[in-house]
Amino acid sequence: MKFSSVLVLVLIVVGLVFTVRAFVENTSPYVKVRDLERHSRNVHVALTPIKETIRFDLKTMTLTFEGKDETGVLKVVYPKGKPNNFEAATQVVVIGDYKNGIFEARDMLVKCPSKYQGTASAQR
Repeated sequence: MKFSSVLVLVLIVVGLVFTVRAFVENTSPYVKVRDLERHSRNVHVALTPIKETIRFDLKTMTLTFEGKDETGVLKVVYPKGKPNNFEAATQVVVIGDYKNGIFEARDMLVKCPSKYQGTASAQR
């Protein structure tokens, strides 16, 4: 085999190894509140925000709130400001790490009721 062929083959294998490694390190599973003790790093948690617990610190641009799923309640700290339509959210998905009883969110997806959903009488 020529040296150039071996070199190309080695580069392809190294590229595949790095790609698989990056994929595995950056995947983040969806977990329930009860499972956060076992899976605490780089996870997605789908929550329904508890409206009475929402606090926004304008000085630090930090949003804190509690959210719940069918397995429990979770305190969330989100340091990137308040997402648009957060008050209207029916569900949020927080992405981040669970530390010392608090979920430190790096990112948040807000799910609001669709403006295209009508009442039963409007759909007829």
